[in-house]
Amino acid sequence: MFKSVRWRGDKNKVKCVFKLQFHATQLSELAGDALMISVIPADVGKPTSKLEKAKIHDGSCYWEKPLYETVKFSQDPKTGTFSEKVYYFVVAKDSTRLGSVGEVSIDFASYVEATKLSSLSLPLKNANSAAVLHVLIQKVQGSFDQRYKN
Repeated sequence: MFKSVRWRGDKNKVKCVFKLQFHATQLSELAGDALMISVIPADVGKPTSKLEKAKIHDGSCYWEKPLYETVKFSQDPKTGTFSEKVYYFVVAKDSTRLGSVGEVSIDFASYVEATKLSSLSLPLKNANSAAVLHVLIQKVQGSFDQRYKN
């Protein structure tokens, strides 16, 4: 009996879990008492997860619970580079678009091979204030599922 050859992609599949911790500063110009964060993968276009509201104290907001995000990458076997995986983090007063304070974007491909905790301080884009979102990124798990052409 004839078996057809199943061709697989030229790329290696990589799945990583990242631990993210958030802290916002310079929020004194904002009205309101609490903020939330929505996570939106650029390739999906809608929120996949949200962090619950955190209180604003003295112009700062700290989310105590970390967020764990699983990200899937493709790696080119010839160059070793990982595919771009951009995620948007929207800081908002509520879950509506009108309550948005600002957003930042992060390309997780830059952190696939990271072995240490990374700290970012990103100014909120589209914000009417000088607010800054501080993000701690740590890769807590990564697996390589290598696939080759037969």
